[in-house]
Amino acid sequence: MHQLVENNKGFTTLEVIVVLCIVGILSAFAFPQIMDWNKSRAVKTDVIRVVNIFDNINSQVQRGLYAFAQVYMNFEIDQETGITTLTVTSRGMTADTLGNKINQDMTFRSETERCSLDREDWDHDGADTDRAEVSQEILSNIETNFNGEEAVCFSKDGRWYSTSNFFQGSNSFEMSGRGGVCDDQDEKGPQCDYRIVWSRFGNIKLEKWNERKGESGEWVSQ
Repeated sequence: MHQLVENNKGFTTLEVIVVLCIVGILSAFAFPQIMDWNKSRAVKTDVIRVVNIFDNINSQVQRGLYAFAQVYMNFEIDQETGITTLTVTSRGMTADTLGNKINQDMTFRSETERCSLDREDWDHDGADTDRAEVSQEILSNIETNFNGEEAVCFSKDGRWYSTSNFFQGSNSFEMSGRGGVCDDQDEKGPQCDYRIVWSRFGNIKLEKWNERKGESGEWVSQ
């Protein structure tokens, strides 16, 4: 009997090289999209961390733990490396402290003064306490539409609502992940991807810019 000889051939070197080349080409096309997706996801995570600070301190105000609260923000750009840092801190003032300020500190009645960036009479400050009611987040490589220090302050009934410099006359600020200051617009709309919007009562809303929405793009709630 003649034994059948099996004709099992492996991949040739040429075939392996061709497959590796194809995989390399596909990877080269896919890599930028993957990196953009990862970066976009990381930026949204950071934005949500900021939203959570607003939500948490407003919850403490509504519960009555604090009668007056501030969300302080400091955006810095390292001139040598170009690396950006956004520090967001929540601060709380009890009803007793607020009452004393109203009665004894005449500057507190001024809307432009009571949310002062230099105020140090907070009962609890997220920068120097481990209390869960206040907190601080330090974010890197974030882009905003303001530069330097800013703050927004809330009270339960909105009476003592106030803001600092850039935020005066506004109820929002914008964030993105390209690094730097995105304070300009072009024909496609804002240069930042996300916007955090608040009311004088501390209600917070997160929006994302969608250039395909409407005639020339619009902010869409997340």
